[in-house]
Amino acid sequence: MELESLKYIWRSLETPPAQTPRRQDLAALLSQRSRGPVARMKRNLIGEGILVFVTYTPAILCYLLAFDGRLSAISWLFMLLAVALFGYYYRKYRLLKEMECVTCQVKSNLARQVKTLKKYVSFYLLAGTAMIPVSYFLSYAIIRWKMPAGHSLYLRLHPIPWWGSPLFWFILMVPLTVGIYYANAWYINRLYGRHIKKLQELLQEMETE
Repeated sequence: MELESLKYIWRSLETPPAQTPRRQDLAALLSQRSRGPVARMKRNLIGEGILVFVTYTPAILCYLLAFDGRLSAISWLFMLLAVALFGYYYRKYRLLKEMECVTCQVKSNLARQVKTLKKYVSFYLLAGTAMIPVSYFLSYAIIRWKMPAGHSLYLRLHPIPWWGSPLFWFILMVPLTVGIYYANAWYINRLYGRHIKKLQELLQEMETE
């Protein structure tokens, strides 16, 4: 059904103005198509934004208010990450909205927009994977800076000597980062990758018609 709708739009946009369907009809067809891959990606994107807000807010408040305020720098780190994520979500959401544009030239724009969306998703995979170990080591550095060895709060955080060793965490983060990469790849493919692939398949079929 989605492919037939796209084919109809394609042919209609390539016909002379006198034969072009009314804008309302074209809008209805695009709206019908947008309930497929594009709309699902938009819903997933909104869900991700809500998830980030729900999970980051307690962490920000915890480090801001606990530990006598010594670890407030970690709160600012989380806030910077949240701002970066919401900036990324906004740009991707705006791109998805543009993909529903009725007045754009569908054939030329849709292929370009899908290509841009793939770049966004690839960046999200790499940045999302790197963000975990980088954030952890920055947090670790802040803890060591604000809570030098021997401080009571530091001892509560690291009751076992080797637990606070940078070498231990470096060794642990190597396999953990690899695992995070594959988990992110599965997660991103489920939210966006399979829908982008579906759009690409539709575009390829349209080109062969």
